[in-house]
Amino acid sequence: MQVILSHDVDHMTVWEHWKDPIVPKFLVRNTLELAKGLITGREYTLRWADLVRNKWQNIAEVMDFHDGLGIRSCFFFGLANGKGLSYPLRFAEEWIPKVIARGFEAGVHGIAFDDENAMRAEYEAFRRISGQDRFGIRMHYLRQDAHTFERMERIGYRFDATEQGIRPPHRIGRMWEFPLQEMDGWAMDGAKRYQSRDLKGAIAHTMAKLEAAEEAGLPFFNLLFHDRYYTPAFATWMAWYEAMVKELIGRGHRVVTHAEAIDQLERRT
Repeated sequence: MQVILSHDVDHMTVWEHWKDPIVPKFLVRNTLELAKGLITGREYTLRWADLVRNKWQNIAEVMDFHDGLGIRSCFFFGLANGKGLSYPLRFAEEWIPKVIARGFEAGVHGIAFDDENAMRAEYEAFRRISGQDRFGIRMHYLRQDAHTFERMERIGYRFDATEQGIRPPHRIGRMWEFPLQEMDGWAMDGAKRYQSRDLKGAIAHTMAKLEAAEEAGLPFFNLLFHDRYYTPAFATWMAWYEAMVKELIGRGHRVVTHAEAIDQLERRT
């Protein structure tokens, strides 16, 4: 079984959220986690320091980590605003070319899911910025309705990574669907709105998902990690991701991009 790593870029700065409740919720969550002993005083202090630094993305840091292991992953960028994704388009215009230039994969972090015209506008914006014609999408908060996937396919996306479950990749028309098997929030938070597992528990959660995927005979294991958490301010999240990636590689699982996976799938069919 091979592994696909991806990252939803939900934030760029702290103060892009001046019109939404993200920052107050973040501060309440930090205090709750500290009071429950789920994070250290150092993590709590570093999270406050991020407010001053006005930096809530760690894209380059994630790429540096992957460079050190000789692997590549996919970053999904927002091309519109909604549901807590508030950064201006200029940030996507800055970072998409940087990610592609370093040999990583980039795609759309979709906001519109039930309006085909708005979905098409995001697609065209990414095509303009990236200079690419073959790329994919994952919906923000994995939102969808009964017709979201057929709209994506009709617009021209090469792949989508919004579906969830222990299922192999499959076609929706001309588009490949890569179901998501595990993500950081599921491993760290569980059913709660704050960190509820320690490092050992989070790793055990992911290993159970990996074993289920292996037992089901999946050709690819799709793992999502938000770049926002690749920082000592979220030490357990960062340690979980590093540990899981190194464990997967150590077990002999090859890390591939969606494009590489599609090439393999299409050769087989």
